[in-house]
Amino acid sequence: MIGLLHNEWLKSWYGRKMWLFSFIMLILVAGSVGISLFAQFNMSDAITAQGFAEVSVFLFPMFVMIYGVILIAGAIAGEHVNGTIKQLLIRPASRSTLLASKWLGNALFSTLLFFLLIGITTAVGLLVFTSDGTSATTILNDMFSMGAYQLPTMLFYMALATLIAVTTKSTALTIVITFAPMFFGSLLQMFIIRYEWSKWIVLTHIDFFNNYHQIGMMPGPFESMWASLGFLFAHIALFLLIAHIVFQKRDVL
Repeated sequence: MIGLLHNEWLKSWYGRKMWLFSFIMLILVAGSVGISLFAQFNMSDAITAQGFAEVSVFLFPMFVMIYGVILIAGAIAGEHVNGTIKQLLIRPASRSTLLASKWLGNALFSTLLFFLLIGITTAVGLLVFTSDGTSATTILNDMFSMGAYQLPTMLFYMALATLIAVTTKSTALTIVITFAPMFFGSLLQMFIIRYEWSKWIVLTHIDFFNNYHQIGMMPGPFESMWASLGFLFAHIALFLLIAHIVFQKRDVL
């Protein structure tokens, strides 16, 4: 298992356009700094380090979620297409172990990128913008807390992408289908949230940050944050269980 995880990390780091993702994020962070400085120049109120960090941590992790879905789609559906999945199945490890290493390895890698991005954007905010008196340690703690509220959402999408990739063996279909609730889930939630039965629809639980963080914009479907988190992780476990069953049964051509 450790060897398979290490293999997935190497493929994630050296392949699947990691350099392109890093370049895009560098441009986005630099662009956000430039826009913020320009806005500050034309405003009477100064942009604080915490303000810049909060906006960045609210927006940028979405790109890591998208990249995480692309990683898992390439690790499963992409390797079906190019045939490398057959080489992995020659190893003595079971199919379940192989699939688990792909999801876990890419989930851990994406989580590392997730919090690394949060740390970088927060550090940039502290270096470039003025402080409102809040200590750097407090700001960092607040930003990592914001990230922790968004992490369940990323893990949900990666579990969903795993199921779709195993079922369709298509990278394009995996990305399109997984992104559908990412972009339309919040819209659907706005329409059905008035109904009592909506709290049992997993789409209302995906955006965990907006549901339960103090600066979120939507009321949580459950009164208890932990009940909602458990409901979300139950679906993650269900997706992965079905993916393992399908992966065990389907032929690898």
